[in-house]
Amino acid sequence: MRAFAFLFASSILFAAGCRYDPVPQEIIDALGPEQGAPSATHRPGQPCIVCHSNYEGAAPPFAVAGTIFNLKDGLIVPAVGVKVIISDSVSGLRKACTNAAGNFFVKREDWVDITYPLNAQSGSRGMSSLIGRDASCASCHKLPDETSEDPITGAGHGSPGVIIADPLAEGASEGCGAPQ
Repeated sequence: MRAFAFLFASSILFAAGCRYDPVPQEIIDALGPEQGAPSATHRPGQPCIVCHSNYEGAAPPFAVAGTIFNLKDGLIVPAVGVKVIISDSVSGLRKACTNAAGNFFVKREDWVDITYPLNAQSGSRGMSSLIGRDASCASCHKLPDETSEDPITGAGHGSPGVIIADPLAEGASEGCGAPQ
């Protein structure tokens, strides 16, 4: 009986320990505490997929997610109602619209067969490189911090900076209804 109890307890501890992965856990811990209630408009500019994934389990799980900003009076502000087009390497194409926080996402259930690398476009601006592995835009496009060369956009050695929408692009908000 003791042997069974030991094996059972060991298997529970082993299974619980398998969920811990130090890399995403460090990223999650670095995000800081939640400000307000979680919603589609929370944590703009932060790496969405870290939590909205199989690892952390926040609902809904996302296939791709990010935040688009505009520049206004020398500050970054949410780009509201902007259409984002993401295509994968097997001709899959998804469209999303930014909400009141500038956030956009494609749910995992709406793109189960996503195949990397990806390409993304917002208005007339497309990425000049491919998205090779991480579906969270903010994993590369970081918010400004003390290491940023550009204190407004966050651009520097470790980041191209936040994604800035082209406010003059025709059709940038075409197909995007009222932001949520």
